[in-house]
Amino acid sequence: MKSGFPGNRVSYWKGMVLISILMAGCAASGEKSDLLSLLGVDEKIADTSDQGVESIYDALTLLKRGEAYFVKGDFAEASQEFLRFLELHSLHRMAAFAQYRLGMSYYHQMNTNDRDPGPMDKALGAFQEVVNRYPESLYIGEALEKIGILQRRQAEHHLYVGHFYYKNSAYPAAISRFKKVLAQEEQGPLAEKALYYMGLSYYYAGGQKDAYEIFQKLLKEHPRSSYSRESEEMLSSLNTPSGS
Repeated sequence: MKSGFPGNRVSYWKGMVLISILMAGCAASGEKSDLLSLLGVDEKIADTSDQGVESIYDALTLLKRGEAYFVKGDFAEASQEFLRFLELHSLHRMAAFAQYRLGMSYYHQMNTNDRDPGPMDKALGAFQEVVNRYPESLYIGEALEKIGILQRRQAEHHLYVGHFYYKNSAYPAAISRFKKVLAQEEQGPLAEKALYYMGLSYYYAGGQKDAYEIFQKLLKEHPRSSYSRESEEMLSSLNTPSGS
């Protein structure tokens, strides 16, 4: 019987060691520690050419392959293994770990704000699944922390794209992006910049009333903003909208 099946005492206790390590949270922090050596995991575990179908899709085998890829830094392959595990073994006792590891695999594939946001969006979705489906797991704290980081990264990305649209006079598209920033960041420099450039976008798109309201909102909610002086100048240049 191939590795991954608790058909004898050795494989059974290896499975128990895996469970105890993961349930203790060791793997959640990204530590290799003894996880791979105890299970005999190395790059060869990814070679499925001499394995039967049953073994290839066995729960522990999938976990070991995913972990082997993860430790090697091959996060794209790791994400595929953890995703396959979750598709086939969604009720397995190690599902919370696999879900968290899936999020971390996507997380490590992220680039800067001007690159493909796909991995960032996938990572956020994976960590939110940890919170939604496994609220009592040991990975909930780290998942929530990563969600906070990723939501800010998303807001930064929307601001970057919105500013790009603004510079290219694509004002409706810019406004849409700035609204997404404000949906995630109500305070702080990101919100201030989003409000300021949203006001400018409305102004140059011919929406003077909307521009007026946005600059007023910026001054009211962020009185010490670095955009306060510019916003006051814009307000003075705008006629007070009728009915306001």
